[in-house]
Amino acid sequence: MTDETNRRRFIRWTEERPVFSLTSFFAEANDPRGHQHMLSEILPLLPESGCEMVKEGLDLIIRWKQADPCPPPATPEIRKVESPVQTAIESFITAKTGKPWSDPATLDRIREAIIAQKDSYWKEGDERVIRYTTGYSIFAYLAYHFPVYYIQMRHLLRELMNDGLLPRRMAVLDVGSGPGTVTLALASLLNDMPGCRATIHAIEQAGEFIEAYKSIAISISEKNRGVTAPPPSATDITNPESPLPEGPFDLIVCANVLNEIHDPMIREETVMRLAGRLRENGTLLICEPADLANATALRDLSRRLKERGLPIYAPCNDIRGVPCLVERCWSFIALPEVAPTRLMNAVADSDEPFRFYNTDIKTAFAIHRRDGRKKISYRVPPGTKAERISRLSRHEEKKINIIASKISENIGDSGTFLYRICDGTGRREAYAALPAYHITEENAALRQAAYGSVLRFNRVLVRHHKKYDAYHLLLTKESSVELIEGELPEGETAPVREARQETKKAVKRRKEESAKAKGKKTARR
Repeated sequence: MTDETNRRRFIRWTEERPVFSLTSFFAEANDPRGHQHMLSEILPLLPESGCEMVKEGLDLIIRWKQADPCPPPATPEIRKVESPVQTAIESFITAKTGKPWSDPATLDRIREAIIAQKDSYWKEGDERVIRYTTGYSIFAYLAYHFPVYYIQMRHLLRELMNDGLLPRRMAVLDVGSGPGTVTLALASLLNDMPGCRATIHAIEQAGEFIEAYKSIAISISEKNRGVTAPPPSATDITNPESPLPEGPFDLIVCANVLNEIHDPMIREETVMRLAGRLRENGTLLICEPADLANATALRDLSRRLKERGLPIYAPCNDIRGVPCLVERCWSFIALPEVAPTRLMNAVADSDEPFRFYNTDIKTAFAIHRRDGRKKISYRVPPGTKAERISRLSRHEEKKINIIASKISENIGDSGTFLYRICDGTGRREAYAALPAYHITEENAALRQAAYGSVLRFNRVLVRHHKKYDAYHLLLTKESSVELIEGELPEGETAPVREARQETKKAVKRRKEESAKAKGKKTARR
């Protein structure tokens, strides 16, 4: 065994492991020249590897030095998958099939696999079974799902960097990695940030996905000095006896994977076991599809994690300081559309292109931190003249002031802007409704505020929607909205659905409401 081999092994260990004991290193090296000789070789490597050696019990521990937060990327957000990543995907399909990726027969089989996946994807409960057991099921994922998930993950990771939650040297655990979406997204973000680097450990059960990860994600990360990505481990995360990577990790990501665990209790126990691998200041990011069933299940899970001692960082805000009791809690974000990849365009070149284009980005997410840090720390001060959502039943058809968080993008259209709002009280859902003809500068903050921001609503009309047993807070020209804490971001926003043409019945109702409001104003005078 040569001195060079020991040095290379030590550098590899420091790249892949945030913490390890010298005893374990010596055991693998098994150098007959003894521990003292190996120690003399590796000690000079500590500064360049960014590590330190400390005594722990009777052993010596090598660990990464604590690093400052990784700064936000200077480059603007992109809405497309970069060409090198697309090329890696195309090369993988070509190598796997033995034919050009754009071969008509290959594209036909990918179309069939996409249709089969979509049939399963929108089922709920035990009927929702998604399997990636064949090469073409992986190709379908790469053509249809990957572009959206990749841009979505870039956005979420970028937000964590914006908030200073990720250190310059980060250990990441990607649970249910698929073809390497998290690895590729981080490699893309860190590509122009020489001062930051990440070691990403992946867990993936599907053998076909592991093969794709090795071909696509590892090949890309090898060209990026900022990312180290060992091959994924095939671990059943639901089995309490299955070994997990040791960590500790600065970030654990569960992206579009927990919804495949149908039993809520097993899902909860799985996440708690994974969270045990976090650093004390580590972050857990969970994201799921934005449909009602999955978004609601995520909120339920997030509340239970909080009850078990894993505090919520975002998007939920404890602005009233009470346990959340909303019976059907859900929320999501929407982002501008992603540009189709070459593969997606080729697959969509058919008689029914709409079946194969997937460019809308909507996701539900939850971020938890072990240290209790919160994105928004605002609490409504005692004595504030603002009603709670739990008391809206007392004020039906009256105008009130209220403080709440904006927890959805616009789920209305260009005729009526509609947003989920929440203050953590009450059991019924509540929405802020802003008809387009009532838009003013005074209520513009509702549309402009970022997801999760805390807003004060002044003079909003309370209405109970009997069909959905929910409350609508109707904004009029008299209403105003103030940003209390959060952001008013600039730049591109998600597209707004065009309103349907207003019916005669709706016009009549609006005129009656307007006349009624004017009558009340005259009576007050």
